[in-house]
Amino acid sequence: MYSLYCKLIVLPNEVKQKNKIKLNPTCPRFDCVKANGYYKGLEPLINSKGMFKLSLMKTDRFDADEKRKADYYLQGESSINFSSIFYLDIENAKHIAWGEPNDKPTVKYKGKPVPNPMLPYKNDGYIFLINEDYTCIEVLVVEGGRNLIKAFAKKVANGDCDEVINQLRETATIFYNY
Repeated sequence: MYSLYCKLIVLPNEVKQKNKIKLNPTCPRFDCVKANGYYKGLEPLINSKGMFKLSLMKTDRFDADEKRKADYYLQGESSINFSSIFYLDIENAKHIAWGEPNDKPTVKYKGKPVPNPMLPYKNDGYIFLINEDYTCIEVLVVEGGRNLIKAFAKKVANGDCDEVINQLRETATIFYNY
């Protein structure tokens, strides 16, 4: 069901210093420390050092349909919009969210339209498990799951996928050695 599991965290300051990563950025940076599986859609987001990192951004920086607007989105390497974060409107799921790749043919980079590197993955969907203090985001990728991703996220909220998710966590390996 999930082609990729990733665990992204806000790195401790001593690890950031050691790796020459900016301390106290204006937008929280989440670095992938563990992964299980493979997803070709990550390739445009991996930097030249082999790191996969996402920044948590407020959506107040761009216009969107109010019915569709999320409070946050995740931005990757070269300002690529990985996904908006839409939270489930369920009592027991306040830290479970879903999203999908941008499906527009072009995106703006440094004010100019460029081909959208996430377009080939427009039919995929993402589930986000976010801890209460926003220091860890787990990403589950459902290839081809865009149209049903909200239903998949509800299954996670209901506990239907706990066994699979725990197995992915337990068998995940180091993504980048900081």
